[in-house]
Amino acid sequence: MLYFKLADADVTLANETHANQGFKFYTFSNLILMNRFRSESGLGFEKAYFILSSPDDRFIKGFAEGLLNKPEFYLDGARGKAGFVIERIEILEEPSFNDECRFKTLSPIYVKTMRKENECLKEVDLYPTEPKFYENLHKNLADRFREFYGSTPVDRFDVIETAGIKPKRSRIAGSCRRCSLMSLRIQASPELLKFAYDAGLGEKNAMGFGCMDLINGSG
Repeated sequence: MLYFKLADADVTLANETHANQGFKFYTFSNLILMNRFRSESGLGFEKAYFILSSPDDRFIKGFAEGLLNKPEFYLDGARGKAGFVIERIEILEEPSFNDECRFKTLSPIYVKTMRKENECLKEVDLYPTEPKFYENLHKNLADRFREFYGSTPVDRFDVIETAGIKPKRSRIAGSCRRCSLMSLRIQASPELLKFAYDAGLGEKNAMGFGCMDLINGSG
């Protein structure tokens, strides 16, 4: 859906984004339902919204224009496709960042590593109970920052508190993978914290993983 909406407004950018074999610099939240209720067909709701975030202003502008040009879209569900119509788009105020922030996930964080098993390297999904989760979270964020900006960030990053960890399973490329919803308090350079907010934390951000809401910041 993202590609086609972007292509409606800026086909060149859509093709560049789709063809890029490196990192993709955007993320989006789970669908957030308002006024939910039970119905015969399952869970009903009156309205819903989602958050799209990117450090690339051209991407945000193109996607918003694509939605306004063609406000209808569909999402696949367990009972088939569900249709939606965009009523309005709101540009959120850019927050300020100091050296410590508390975030809450709006979509699960996905992090993996490679481990040797029976003389072969195997992909292993990581949970926040493992130190390697935070090591890879930091490395991935710094690598994406360098690729997007072409410069090295002030590379200071420490997750000093977590809360409300909820393990989830999500389908990625046909496989069921482990990921996590959670809150995190992070001490890092303001530029890294801003990039985490804009581009997401963890891997597979362009598939809707690692979208963050800023709860508060402190200097």
